[in-house]
Amino acid sequence: MSLRKMACEVCGLADARILHRHHIIPRCDPRCTNNHGNLAVLCPNDHGLVHAGEIAILGVYPSTSGRCLVWHRKGEEPPFPREFWLVKENPLVVTLTGDEDDLPDGETDG
Repeated sequence: MSLRKMACEVCGLADARILHRHHIIPRCDPRCTNNHGNLAVLCPNDHGLVHAGEIAILGVYPSTSGRCLVWHRKGEEPPFPREFWLVKENPLVVTLTGDEDDLPDGETDG
């Protein structure tokens, strides 16, 4: 994925000199890949917000333009129910609300 013609998929900033690639499923997860469907293009500000838990990325979905990054901000309702999320078990997504019921079995919120 070339960043030259890309823009931040959250805010639309189109400065290729500062854009980052973000792994939707984190690199520490054995399911992580470097394929196009697991990478989001983000500006440094939005990349930091994702890692701070302020933005949750649900996945990359096909669209008429080729792809659409689906995300939501902390405190907002996701755009569709979890059963339709491509990345259902992403730790950066399931802990966003802080609800204990959202955590995988065996994990706690602390």
